[in-house]
Amino acid sequence: MKLPRRTRLTTRNVRTPDEVARHFDGLALHYHEAHGCATKLLSYRLDIIRQLLGTAQRGTLLEIGCGPATHLIALAAEFTHAIGTDLSPEMVKVARGDAERSSWRNRISIRVDPAEELATIDNSSIDVVLCVGALEHMLEKGRVVRQVHRVLNPSGIFVSLTPHGGYCWYRHIAPVLGIDSRHLSTDHLLTTGELERLLSGAGLTIITRQYWRFVPRGDLPVGWAPLLEVLDWCGARAGIGYLRGGIAVAAVRSDGRTG
Repeated sequence: MKLPRRTRLTTRNVRTPDEVARHFDGLALHYHEAHGCATKLLSYRLDIIRQLLGTAQRGTLLEIGCGPATHLIALAAEFTHAIGTDLSPEMVKVARGDAERSSWRNRISIRVDPAEELATIDNSSIDVVLCVGALEHMLEKGRVVRQVHRVLNPSGIFVSLTPHGGYCWYRHIAPVLGIDSRHLSTDHLLTTGELERLLSGAGLTIITRQYWRFVPRGDLPVGWAPLLEVLDWCGARAGIGYLRGGIAVAAVRSDGRTG
C-alpha cells in the first residue's frame, strides 16, 4: 500500500476543546492511517487489545475518543453492545457511516460526547472502556480517567494504547533537531510513570503494562522511519522502553477486581 505524501508535521496552536474539535472535524472526511499499512497496523493493534482484555466480560464496550471508530467496529462482533464517543461531530458522522456498512451495525451506537464528560453513559454500565491513540489529545486527562472509573462496572477493565512520552524520538531526538512531534500544542504524551500516576489518582490500578511498536511514520522527516524501526526492534528484544514508541495498559477499578 502506497501512503499519501506528507508535509513536515507542524504543531497547530489550540487552547480550547472547541478548537480541538474543529481540528479533528477538518480531518474526518479524509482520515487515513498515516503510519503504515492500515490493514496490518489495525490487525496488530487489535491483537494487543485482545491480549490485554484476556478473559474480560464481553458485554458492553465503550471506545472513548473513537474518531472514525475503526477499532470499535472491528471489535463489535465480540461484544453484545459497542458504543463509540468522540468530541468531533464530523468524526462521529464518518464513524456512523462506516458502522452502517458493518454486519454488526445493530450492536453499534456512536455519539458526540467528550471523554471528560461521558454524559450519555450511565454509572457502572460498561464492561470494557477502550482508548486508542486519543488520550494524548485530551485536554483534561484527570477528568477523563475519573469518568472511566465512573462508567466501568466493578469488574470492568480499561484498555489504552497511547504513544510513549519517554520514547527516544519524542524525548530527545526531535527536540534536539528542532522538529515538531506534536499535532496540537495541547498534546501531552505520557511517560509510563505519568500514566500510572494518572490512573492511580482516579482509582484505577494497572494490571498489565507493556510497550508496543509505534513508529509515527507519517509525522517523520524522510529517512527517519527505517532507523526508528530498527531501534524498536532492538528495544523489543532487549526490553528497553526508551526505544519503544507506544505504551499499552490494562487497568481495573481499585475498589473492584484486582486481577
